[in-house]
Amino acid sequence: MTYLFEYTILDDNIKVEYTFSTVTDGIKVIDMWVDDKPHDVNWMSPEGNKALMARLENDMTDRMCGTGEYSSEIDLDRDMPGFEGTMETLNGITV
Repeated sequence: MTYLFEYTILDDNIKVEYTFSTVTDGIKVIDMWVDDKPHDVNWMSPEGNKALMARLENDMTDRMCGTGEYSSEIDLDRDMPGFEGTMETLNGITV
């Protein structure tokens, strides 16, 4: 799953698509755009890169802990299976 983080610095609109890697146990930037033009984190200064990664770390923490204001893509009524009738079905099984 990837996440989109957007922010504005000076007059530039920055969008960063990122994910969390379980292999390296860290955040990976998938794509980045500045004012709708492709950008690469390798083009950033070390200080800028460090600031971006701190922003992404905070964004991911907010998403995982539910402290941010994000809409969930999951509709629990639609996406989670119900358990109606489960006990009746299990009671009917004989071994």
